[in-house]
Amino acid sequence: MEKHGFTVTKKYHLETAWVATYTHGQGGHVLGINSEMDALPGIGHACGHNLIGISGVAVALAAKAAMERLNINGKVVLLGTLAEEGGFGKIMLYEKGAYDEMDACLMLALLPVIHIR
Repeated sequence: MEKHGFTVTKKYHLETAWVATYTHGQGGHVLGINSEMDALPGIGHACGHNLIGISGVAVALAAKAAMERLNINGKVVLLGTLAEEGGFGKIMLYEKGAYDEMDACLMLALLPVIHIR
């Protein structure tokens, strides 16, 4: 994210959480994006956190590009969240104020596709 103009803070409120921020202009809205990044012990990314994590990166980069192209003032906050498999990572981050400045926060959630014949 640093290579794309974001400022990255490691160990953001929690040991393995991080935040990448990008600001364009002054004022404007703050768009938050969650990137879940944990896996299940012995299984791996069965819940799709690998896809959720990289999708958050894509959304943050797209928001940055739109802000620059359209000259929209605001801030993008990409939050690397952890401990979602029973660890309540987003709740801990919320309680520590990680979401306070966000006007909205997005996250991709994967759902199974059912084909009915």
